[in-house]
Amino acid sequence: MMWHQQEKNSRKISNMGIPTLSSRRHSSGGLMTFVTLLLFATLATLVWNYEGVQRLVKLLPTDGFYSGAKHPTNVLTPISSAQSEVIPRQEIPAGSDASKNDSDATVPHETQSLQPLVVPLTILEGAVAEGAVCLDGSPPGYHLHEGNGGNARNWVLFLEEGAWCESEAACKVRARAHLGSSKWMNDRTFEGILSNSEEVNPDFYNWNRVFVRYCDGASFSGNSSLPTKTEGNALHYRGESIWNFVIDDLLKKGLNKVEKALLGGCSAGGLSSILHCDKLRTVLPRAKVVKCMSDAGFFVDMKTYKGENKIQTYFKNVVDLHNVSGTLPEYCTETRNSVECFFPQYLISEMKTPLFVVNGAYDWWQMDNIVAPDPLGEWDDCKNNAISCTNAQLEIIQGYRKELLEALKPIQNSKKHGMFVDGCFHHCQASYDAFWSGPHAPHVKGKTASQALGDWYFERDTTASSVIDCAYPCNPTCPPKTSGRLSVGRPSFRNWS
Repeated sequence: MMWHQQEKNSRKISNMGIPTLSSRRHSSGGLMTFVTLLLFATLATLVWNYEGVQRLVKLLPTDGFYSGAKHPTNVLTPISSAQSEVIPRQEIPAGSDASKNDSDATVPHETQSLQPLVVPLTILEGAVAEGAVCLDGSPPGYHLHEGNGGNARNWVLFLEEGAWCESEAACKVRARAHLGSSKWMNDRTFEGILSNSEEVNPDFYNWNRVFVRYCDGASFSGNSSLPTKTEGNALHYRGESIWNFVIDDLLKKGLNKVEKALLGGCSAGGLSSILHCDKLRTVLPRAKVVKCMSDAGFFVDMKTYKGENKIQTYFKNVVDLHNVSGTLPEYCTETRNSVECFFPQYLISEMKTPLFVVNGAYDWWQMDNIVAPDPLGEWDDCKNNAISCTNAQLEIIQGYRKELLEALKPIQNSKKHGMFVDGCFHHCQASYDAFWSGPHAPHVKGKTASQALGDWYFERDTTASSVIDCAYPCNPTCPPKTSGRLSVGRPSFRNWS
C-alpha cells in the first residue's frame, strides 16, 4: 500500500509541473513489481499447500490471545458449535435406490478433518460460592457433547493436560492464562477419544463426551482452605473442589443414570484420572462398568542421569503448596508419604477400579524434565534427533524405558488392568485424531492405542490386555516427527504434517 501511495503522489506532483527524478520512479516501479511478485508467489504457495495450511491452523493454540472478546480468544476463533455440528443423515427407507448408494453419501474422512467438532465452553458460575475456583478465583468449566442412540447413557470424562505450578510465582503466571483462569478459556475441538466420527473413534463416538478444563495447577487435587496473597492478587488452590463440583454438575445432567463410564486424561490430567479413579467409582454405584485410562500420565519416580532427584523435589513443592496430602488415596498415605502417593507407581497395586495406561516408552516430557533436564544444552543434538545421540545417551534413554516398564509391572501382572506402551517419542495421544487411530497412528502388534483400549474396556480380547512394544528403533509406525525428537520445546508429535 505504501508503494502505491508513493506512486500516486509522484504522479500528482508531476501534474502540478514540479519535476521529479525519473530514477526514483523507476526504483519505485521496480520495488512495486518485486513486492507484487512476492505476494503472488506466497498466495500460490498457500493455495498449492491448502491441506497443509488447514492442518497448521488446526494445530495452532486457540487459547490465550486477546482479540477484544469478552473471553479472550485466538485470532483464529473457532466456529460456533452450531456451525460445527454434524448434520444428521436422513433416514432412508430400506430397499430404496438411495439406500443402495448409502455408502457414497458418507462424508469423506479428509472433509471431516477440515470441519472438526467444536464444542462450546460451559462455565460453572455457581462453583464460586462453593469455593471451587481456578487459580485466579474464576469459575471452572467443561465442554459436553451429548451422546445418542444406544449409548446415550454412557460417558467419557477426559481431564485436560497442562503440567503443574509448584511455587507462588509459577502459579501467578499460570493464573493469567487458560491453565489458571476460565477468563482465557475458549471453545474446544473434540478429536481422538472425544471425536464424534465413528471412523476415528469407533468405540466411544456417540457416548456423552466431556472435556474438563484444568485450571488449578495440581491435577485437580489442591485443597487449601484459604487463598494466598501475592503482590495484591489472591491465588486459590482448589483443585479437589473443582473435581467435586464438576462431577456433581454432571450428575444432574445425566451422569447419575450412567451405565458405562470411562475416566481419562492426558499428562497432568492422566495423573489425575489415576488419583480420582476409585473416587468416581464410589459416586457411580449403579453403573454397570466404570474404568479409567491414563494417557501419558504415568510419571516415573526416578533420578536424573546425573543422580539428582528433581522430580521428587518438584512434586513435593506441588503437594505442599496446594495442600494435596488430604486428597490422596488413603490406602497409599497410610504406608507412604504424600509425595510418593503423587506418583502412579505407588498407587496402582491397591487400585480397585480397572485402569488402562497409554504411554510412550520414550515419553519426551519425562525425557526432558525427569531423565535429562538440560539447562546447558548438552543434550541438544540428541534431543533434536535421536540418531545424533551418543552411546552413553542412548543407554540413558533405554534406561528410562526399563524404569517405566518396571514401574508398570503391577499393571502387566494384573487381570483387570491393561496398558499400551509403544516405542515412540511422544507425549499424549488420545486427544488427537492422527495419533489415536487410523493408518498413521503408532501400531504395536497390529493394534493402535484406540484399538487396544477398546479391546480391554469391552473385554473383546482378554488374552492381551497389556500391549508392549520392542525397544527403539524397532517400530516403523512411529510418526516420522516423533521417532527422533525428544524435547518439549522442539518439534514433536504435535507438529505432525
